[in-house]
Amino acid sequence: MKHFFAPKSGQILYHYTTAEAAEAIIRHRTLRLSEFSMMNDKSEYVYARSKFVEAYQNREVFVEEVPRYMANIKLNTHESATVMMVGCLTEDRDDVGLWERYADRGSGCVLGFDALWLAERAGVAIRRVSYDPEYLREFVNAGLAMLQSHYEENMDDREELAQLAAMFVMDLYAFKDPRFHSEREVRVSRLTLTEKAASYGLRDPGGHRGDGTEIPALPIQLRQGQYGPTRFIDLPLWDDGLRSAIRSVGFGPIADPDKVALVKGTVEENTDITFWTSDVPLR
Repeated sequence: MKHFFAPKSGQILYHYTTAEAAEAIIRHRTLRLSEFSMMNDKSEYVYARSKFVEAYQNREVFVEEVPRYMANIKLNTHESATVMMVGCLTEDRDDVGLWERYADRGSGCVLGFDALWLAERAGVAIRRVSYDPEYLREFVNAGLAMLQSHYEENMDDREELAQLAAMFVMDLYAFKDPRFHSEREVRVSRLTLTEKAASYGLRDPGGHRGDGTEIPALPIQLRQGQYGPTRFIDLPLWDDGLRSAIRSVGFGPIADPDKVALVKGTVEENTDITFWTSDVPLR
C-alpha cells in the first residue's frame, strides 16, 4: 500500500519547529508525540472515518458477515479504548510553506532524523499520510478483501481476525483531508490505551523494535497545548552505545543569531550532527 513507509539506509525525515523546541529536542534527545485530536486539524479522524464508512457501505468486494462484523466492531470501539500519539515529520528538507507555518515563520529550525533508526529502534509506526480520497476507497476495499481471505482460510481463528481488523482500522490515522496536501506529512505514531486508573487516563503499552525486542512503556504527560490540555509522550531518540536519531539541524532563513548559537551550543562535540542554513525566499 502506498501509505506504508519503508525507509532506506541514509533516508532522512524532517521536523520543522521553533528554535527553542529544537534545542529541547536535542538536549533531551526525545521527540514529543501528542494525542492526535489536539493537532492542527482536530477533525482529521472524522474525515477519514466518514470516508471509510462511505467506502464500506459502497464496497466493491464480497465480504461475509463475520469479517464485516469484526471491521465494524473495531471501528466503533477503538475510539473509546485507545488514543493515538503522533509526531509530524516530512520528507521535504527546505519547504517555504513548512518554514512559515511550523518553524516560527522562518526563524526556527528543521531537524533531520534517521528514518531507518526510527523504524527499527523507536517502537513506532511510520506512515506516509495520504490525502487522496480515491486511494482511501481502494485501501478500504483491499482491507475488507484481506479480512475475507483470512476468514476463508481459517473460519475458527477469530482472535487473529480481530487483530487484523484492528490493524486495518488503525491505519485510518494515515489519511487526511486533501486540503492539507501541501504538508506532505510522514506520521510517526504509537497507540496508547485508555485506563481510568492510569496517569491522565492513558497507559502506554510500550513498543517493539524491528528485531522484535520489547521497548519499555513511556510515561504519559500533560501540557497546555495550542488547543487546550494535551497528553503526550516523549519518544527517546537514542540507545545506549548508539548514536542518536538526530542527523542534522537546519536554521531558517531569518534565524536569530543568538538562537542559532543556543542550538549549536547544545550539540555535544563528539556527535556528527551537521548544520546548514536555508536561503529559501519567504513570502
